[in-house]
Amino acid sequence: MQTESQASNEPSHVVPVTDKKNHSKNAIKSSRFRVQSIARHNDVNAQIDEDHDKTLQERSENRQQNIRQRQQQNLERIFKLCYDSCSDETAGEPDPDWIHHFITIAQDIYSPSMQKLWSRILRQEIITPGSISLKAMITFQQMTQRDAQLFRRACLLACHFGQDSSKKLLTGLKYRSGFLLKQPSIDRLNLGHYQLPYSHLLELMGLGLILNTELESGKLQNGTPLPFHYQGHDYQIQPAKNGLSLLYYRFSPVGQEIAQLLGNHRNEEYKIHLTELLNKHFIVTSDASMHHTVI
Repeated sequence: MQTESQASNEPSHVVPVTDKKNHSKNAIKSSRFRVQSIARHNDVNAQIDEDHDKTLQERSENRQQNIRQRQQQNLERIFKLCYDSCSDETAGEPDPDWIHHFITIAQDIYSPSMQKLWSRILRQEIITPGSISLKAMITFQQMTQRDAQLFRRACLLACHFGQDSSKKLLTGLKYRSGFLLKQPSIDRLNLGHYQLPYSHLLELMGLGLILNTELESGKLQNGTPLPFHYQGHDYQIQPAKNGLSLLYYRFSPVGQEIAQLLGNHRNEEYKIHLTELLNKHFIVTSDASMHHTVI
């Protein structure tokens, strides 16, 4: 929220005459002000600001020219970010059709933070051609900056276990205690505590980044260690008793591709709670080698 003094720094020509008084009084941009500002930025304000002297054709040509210039700036920025992030690693030859689709999509990426992510897509494809599918690009195109932030939160909590390297969101452990006929108990991890409530999971499922069914591993056998990996930390977990199983959501193939672009980052608070949960039900040993990659 701006103070009145801050609002007064706005150029006077962008405030409608009828709104000046209210805008100054409330120090909050009105909906009319916001519409006018967006219209001017996109060159479609002729019927709002009627004191113009250009024909409809001239206004259309001017708008198209501005769009092309912004698209050119977007692409130049993305390629520069990609160039700056590259070094002397061996590169391949991306498919020309892939490059065409990339440029067609990337030219309309305006947000600086999203441009940075698109530069990573380009870098990944140049280093390893064929690693980023067209489907992943189209999915990424549909993501807003907020969607990317939600998915990043999910990636912070992602792990994988066993011989399957696909990323998963562990939601809890199922186990039996007492009589065999008694319903199994579930020890849950509250993902909402780490800014990933179920409503956000539903949004990521809608984007096709996470599969929409909670899965359960097979029963883990006592005495059989299971490799478990969390964001560069490698463990062996051995069930303290029979009948334990893991509950989780699996990233989709497209989600896996996009997650690779974000690298390994961990949520320290989540790591503590995850370790506490595992130690409660497993004998946990940590591998000597520990890697933490930040991209």
